[in-house]
Amino acid sequence: MKSELRAFIAINKREILKFTRQKSRLVTDLSRPVIWLLFVGYGISTLVKMKNGSYMQYIFPGILIMTVLFRSIFSSISIIWDREFGVLKEILVSPVSRKTFVLAKITSGGIISTVQALIMLAFAPFLGIHITVISFLLIAASLFLISCSITAFGIVIASKMTSFEGFNSIINLLVQPMFFVSGALYPIKKFPLFLKILAYINPVTYSVDILKYLFFYDKKKTLFMPETPLIWNFIFIAGFLILMVFLSNFLFEREDN
Repeated sequence: MKSELRAFIAINKREILKFTRQKSRLVTDLSRPVIWLLFVGYGISTLVKMKNGSYMQYIFPGILIMTVLFRSIFSSISIIWDREFGVLKEILVSPVSRKTFVLAKITSGGIISTVQALIMLAFAPFLGIHITVISFLLIAASLFLISCSITAFGIVIASKMTSFEGFNSIINLLVQPMFFVSGALYPIKKFPLFLKILAYINPVTYSVDILKYLFFYDKKKTLFMPETPLIWNFIFIAGFLILMVFLSNFLFEREDN
């Protein structure tokens, strides 16, 4: 048990250190949501008038989810990197269980993504969004849950990929549509039926809804509030996380078998 815990901590530390040493990745990861917030958000806000709030306030929860979505997904690319350079094979033949390896990859991706999203919270006061200590803690915990679920989803995909190109192709095919039909940029209630169906089976939708509740629950911003109850959003994301952890563990148990 102690050896598994040490391995879990070591893998987390390795992933986090590897990321912090690549300053360009941090700048690149943060530039995407900043560009969306400042250019897309501000541009559309000049065309769209909203009651009891601004369009930039409306999309801000979605911008945070964009941050964790892309970072969490691309954290899982380290699986392919480790396989390419033989690190994965060494880990799989070591005494460390594959479950420990997978869980460490998920939590490290969750930590990195959550920290990046929390950095984006610095924009909240400039948008007129007030955050209390309690709401900050709830937002941080929710972002970590969401980040872990998306990282696990990325690991499921990466576990079946043998090249960076193949992984990037699949991710580009999935990630952007998941974001656009999540209600992050416009209300789901205005979607046509087929897009509503896609939205309601999309985990990113429930991730955005959680943050909308945490940002605007005490404000009279009816258009900002999602249609589904907060508890259902958490149940969906927790269920999605459990499913992805199970699948990633299952696929790694079959690695090289």
